[in-house]
Amino acid sequence: MRKKVVLDASAIAKWYLREEESEEMKVLRTKILTGEVEAHVPDFAFVELANVLRYAKGSNAAVVAEGVRAAMALGMTVHRFEELFEKAAEIAFARDLTIYDAMYAALAELEDAALVTYDNKLLAKTGRAQRASDFLRALEK
Repeated sequence: MRKKVVLDASAIAKWYLREEESEEMKVLRTKILTGEVEAHVPDFAFVELANVLRYAKGSNAAVVAEGVRAAMALGMTVHRFEELFEKAAEIAFARDLTIYDAMYAALAELEDAALVTYDNKLLAKTGRAQRASDFLRALEK
């Protein structure tokens, strides 16, 4: 059975930016492309990714468009707002998260998946949240 993972925009952005754990995220991307890992995202993750790339040092409109286009082409399963918002609202109030962050947590719970993120609040407040390096180590076990 393939391992499932939910990726937030902070994780996806590491494929296009040189940051801590960018290499680990590239390894995870390869595992997604080869079908070893099944990736899921809420539909607004691409909007958040565009915003992260827009404010990255040295970015321009072409960088944003190329990054978002590439992420959308990876074949990740995209989940609509309608599937997630009720669970996300429950999680947001229970864990003091924004609805945006709670959408990722809700998707991880509904898919019984790990949540790969670099958002410290999500890492602290959701039991499924982890960095790519931790997810990859768990895959090897």
